[in-house]
Amino acid sequence: MVLGAASMLSTAAVGGALLIAVALIIRSMWKKKKKTGSCVGCSCGYSDCPHSSR
Repeated sequence: MVLGAASMLSTAAVGGALLIAVALIIRSMWKKKKKTGSCVGCSCGYSDCPHSSR
């Protein structure tokens, strides 16, 4: 019984760590997009860029 609880706890800890990592990555991408005004993968700087949201 104790082994099952420990396994469940470790699974929850790993899942929580992954969730936090993904949330931080998305937050970083969001901030970069707001800062640059372009998509994350495009840094061409052209005003008529197809990836530009403006």
